[in-house]
Amino acid sequence: MAYIFLDESGKPEVFSAKGVNLVEKNMSSRFLILSAIRSEDQLELQQQVTDFRAGLLHDSDLSKIFSSAYTLDAFHAQVDYDQVKDKFYNFINTLQIKIDVMVVEKLKCYPALKQSPGKLYGVMAGQLLKNICHQSENTEVIFSRKDSKLKLRQELEAEVEKVRLDYMQKHPNLPAEFKLSYLHNPHYTHGGLQIADYVSFAVFQGFERNNWQHFKIIKNKIGKIQDICNKKYYTRSNSLQLST
Repeated sequence: MAYIFLDESGKPEVFSAKGVNLVEKNMSSRFLILSAIRSEDQLELQQQVTDFRAGLLHDSDLSKIFSSAYTLDAFHAQVDYDQVKDKFYNFINTLQIKIDVMVVEKLKCYPALKQSPGKLYGVMAGQLLKNICHQSENTEVIFSRKDSKLKLRQELEAEVEKVRLDYMQKHPNLPAEFKLSYLHNPHYTHGGLQIADYVSFAVFQGFERNNWQHFKIIKNKIGKIQDICNKKYYTRSNSLQLST
């Protein structure tokens, strides 16, 4: 059994409803980052994240800086304290997980993708998942999604499946019999989604803002990074060269 938790940083939108290029107007991000966290034991992973969170809540040094409005019900890189982020990134390095990342420079995508945020997200999610979701007899892919609209979930799954099935046709040696299912859960429901959130945030900060602070902590934990539009592929042996 394999579990793949997927979350993103940045937005898939390029154009507004009126045709305005939001990226060029600095109203939308230049990059979309997708991260996949793979685990063979989702219950153990959840327990590890839960225990780590409990430890932080009982950390006397951290409790002195936490405001009364900060509950740390779940890890969220965009709003967590810097001290929490540093500790959680170092915690990620200790886990038995595999990490894969997709970097999308949106203005370099095909026109059809730039015109449709849902299609862009779905196609790129499929590109990220296509060669890692067939490695176990039974795989669950869990998307971090705020919305619960059935139509949006179905459209995302349809785009992912198009990419995956095309990949299978080109690789006939893949196992013919396996079970693959898709789930859509809010990020706070599982530690795996929170890890994916943190990884996406670190990579996004690097590519979008040239801030590699947190990426440097986990860079050796990431198995591969595919910068798909620029046709670049980074692994531990062919690491991303940081400008700062």
